[in-house]
Amino acid sequence: MYGSLNDSALWTKVIEGDQDALAFIYNTYFTSLYRYGLKLNQDDNLVKDCIHDLFVGIWHSRERLSVTSSIRFYLLASLKRKIGRQQQGIMQRLFDDREDSLSFTRSHEEVLIGQQADQERKAKLEKVIRSMPRRQQEILYLRYYEGLDTQQTADIMALSVNSTYVLLAKAMSYLKKHSDKLVLVLGWGIIPISLSCLVQV
Repeated sequence: MYGSLNDSALWTKVIEGDQDALAFIYNTYFTSLYRYGLKLNQDDNLVKDCIHDLFVGIWHSRERLSVTSSIRFYLLASLKRKIGRQQQGIMQRLFDDREDSLSFTRSHEEVLIGQQADQERKAKLEKVIRSMPRRQQEILYLRYYEGLDTQQTADIMALSVNSTYVLLAKAMSYLKKHSDKLVLVLGWGIIPISLSCLVQV
């Protein structure tokens, strides 16, 4: 079905909200993106994570995307920018860790207020997670709470690695859609804590 479409028509499907079209693009271009990514950075996990994040970003911003006549070019260019930003971020964090003089201590009241706010956000996020489809709960639990890598998660769930990335993207899309941007506000750090509610998954 999707294989008979030209790039513009296929990309339009994604813009219109067709998840299967995005999955088809992912499966079609993953190998090319992976090989290209390794030429930019030899960290296997970083490259795979950047590819995954690229497709998650495409899905979340699909309504703002313009139609492209070359999906391959768009993906390769986007991946190069994403890996570049990751490399810059790593260097910045290394630099920040050395800048002890820039650190500051918050007051006791500020710490308590921050902890209370985090608890409220955590409770909201747990509620959203419990409402997710069971399969999506499982992949979040394995990936972020148990800390398994993609291959291990795929083996346990009897999925291919590509299908694991697609399911994980759907799970994160669900979180962002139903948590009123809560995940964006909190970042990734609180997700493993919130997923403790799924120990019986």
